[in-house]
Amino acid sequence: MLTNLWWYFYYSWLHGMLKWALRITTGKCELERICSSRPAGAERTKAVECSLSHSRVVALKNALASDNLNTSDAADNIIILKSVNVDKNPSFRPAILQCLEQIGGYQRLVSSVTSLQKEKYSTGREDHEEQLMKLWRLLKPGVSLERRKTKQWGDLGFQGEDPATDFRGMGILGLQNLLYFAENYNAAAVKVLSDSHHPKFGYSFAVVGINLTSLVVDLLCERHLRSHFYNSTSGEPALMDFHKVYCCVFCEFNQFWFAEEPETVMEFSRILEMYRNTLLERLKQPKVTITSKFIED
Repeated sequence: MLTNLWWYFYYSWLHGMLKWALRITTGKCELERICSSRPAGAERTKAVECSLSHSRVVALKNALASDNLNTSDAADNIIILKSVNVDKNPSFRPAILQCLEQIGGYQRLVSSVTSLQKEKYSTGREDHEEQLMKLWRLLKPGVSLERRKTKQWGDLGFQGEDPATDFRGMGILGLQNLLYFAENYNAAAVKVLSDSHHPKFGYSFAVVGINLTSLVVDLLCERHLRSHFYNSTSGEPALMDFHKVYCCVFCEFNQFWFAEEPETVMEFSRILEMYRNTLLERLKQPKVTITSKFIED
């Protein structure tokens, strides 16, 4: 309660006074000071994001409000509104433009990912079915399916004869993540699938993979992945970048699972929560990027 009151007082009164004093003494607005004193990446972009969100100028706040923001126009508007002399500070526009592309790109990525999550898997969609068949071919090369609905799907860790039922929670996104993993990092995906068949510590590959999609979506929507994307992409993060995070998380969780040596698969929820907390701590680091030694471009 006291902490909230302090921040309210700070941003309502002290912050504005401090910005005015620094503007007078340095001749630069807050955004200029951020862009000139902080390195490109999460440290700079999150500071710009914070400055814009607390601005009393509506036009500046609007720079964070739209998924369809024209970042070039927004950068020019900031220069005009903040009276930035780009002749004296030519590095400001490219720096603020990069920050705006990352901020706006993150918001658009959230929209794209949640849209795919809401798109239900349909057995009547030829493209959906083809993606599912491709997943089988990539993970079980040389092995033919006896029929569309078969217990063979259990070899990939699906719960029943029809994998479509397992995608209900995450929609087509759950399948696309698995497919991206199998298609782009096939050796790693096949290894994780093989590990999942361990006689003592085995788990359901596909079901766990869909649960990990849920985890990564939550991290994205709760803004915990901002530092990773601001550090790992120089501009707007794309859906492919989200898929890569998923692949790294899957490889990491696989190692984490075996390190815990669970008594039964019923310990999955507990171990997943432990892994989530560990990952959240890492994501608090300003220079964090999510990588895996098994996932290399």
